[in-house]
Amino acid sequence: MASSPLATITVAHPLRLGKGTMAFGIRRGVLVITVVLLIGALFFFKYASLLSALISEDEALAVILPVGISFYIFQSLTYVFEIYQDKAKPAPSLISYAAFASFFPVLLSGPIEKSSHLLPQFEEKHVFDYERIRHGLIRMAYGYFLKLVLASRLAIAVDLIYDSYMDMTGYQLLLATCLYSVQIFCDFASYSTIAIGVAEVLGFTLTENFTQPFFTDSCASFWRHWHITLNNWFRDYVYIPLGGNRKGTLRKYLNIFIVFTLSGMWHGADITYILWGMLSGLFQIIEALIAPLRARFPRWLKVFFTFMLFTFSMFLFRSEDMGQAVTIIGKVFTEFKPESILTTSPFSLGLGVVQFFFLIAGIIVLLIYDIVNERTGDTAACIAACRTPVRWGIYYLFVLMILGSTSIGAQQFIYFQF
Repeated sequence: MASSPLATITVAHPLRLGKGTMAFGIRRGVLVITVVLLIGALFFFKYASLLSALISEDEALAVILPVGISFYIFQSLTYVFEIYQDKAKPAPSLISYAAFASFFPVLLSGPIEKSSHLLPQFEEKHVFDYERIRHGLIRMAYGYFLKLVLASRLAIAVDLIYDSYMDMTGYQLLLATCLYSVQIFCDFASYSTIAIGVAEVLGFTLTENFTQPFFTDSCASFWRHWHITLNNWFRDYVYIPLGGNRKGTLRKYLNIFIVFTLSGMWHGADITYILWGMLSGLFQIIEALIAPLRARFPRWLKVFFTFMLFTFSMFLFRSEDMGQAVTIIGKVFTEFKPESILTTSPFSLGLGVVQFFFLIAGIIVLLIYDIVNERTGDTAACIAACRTPVRWGIYYLFVLMILGSTSIGAQQFIYFQF
């Protein structure tokens, strides 16, 4: 079942967590028990396989990770915290709560919705709205475009190089990791975009999860535009309770480091994820320390550095284990071989000539879409407002590019494993 039975503690009538419903000590006790049960369930499924591997090599002890468990556990925790803080009203029934906790568009990879935003929408009357449905369908089409046209093709090139990393030069490994940065964006943003579009067709409004992160000029700004709902969750329920930036600069930096270390742990039990989170936090701290120096750089250079720092962290995120990550990073710095820039043909990345140019065309569409989105805030609305010939031309472009990508196959969404 999608939603954890443990989470239903907070909605079982007449038990409520709002202020004035019971003595403060009891409320706090119920909150602690509920949070421990939810976090405990997440910890068990995330780390049980690692612990069992340390104890025994018997595969029978391995635990299958439920798809999307991190997302609906965090959504359930959001409900608990908001009810406790009186920021949202309790669900009127177990069915309403279950609909919120297991809302199918967001179930597997988010966005992570706050109960104060999504839960009331289940009590509203939803009527047919042509403009809303059209807008949602455009969002869905763009989401499928990101996944099938871009992410699936980029995966072929990235996998080809990473699967033979011992035989690759430093330049080729750096190129593959830069491509992986774009791949994981297209892959993850595609799911969020499709989920938002599906919900909109059904009459629901979800929170934006990505807003042109590669256009940002700092690591701190990058994380305000990437996986927005998860970063907001950590801000609201970890960073601010730890003191945020209210207890001095040193404490602020420590809080940032803690938050991103926990984010790394959230992604998985492997040391590579934990180090990836620590490194992401460390980049922001260093960036803040050298802020006067960074201010002298032109914006385009800061955007480039931000992308490259994110890409460097992807060496850890993409690698299967720490040994592979260390080897790849070492080869990038010691075996770069500039001549391989000229000898590495773009058509040798597993795509072939046709698929490579298909990828280039897709990237151009991505750039245009994101530039318009950056300037207007809603490219889908701009498309819907175009004259009929232009609008339908764009529709056919999306459909034809998507259909032209079905032959290469598609992998599962990367964030399904989290």
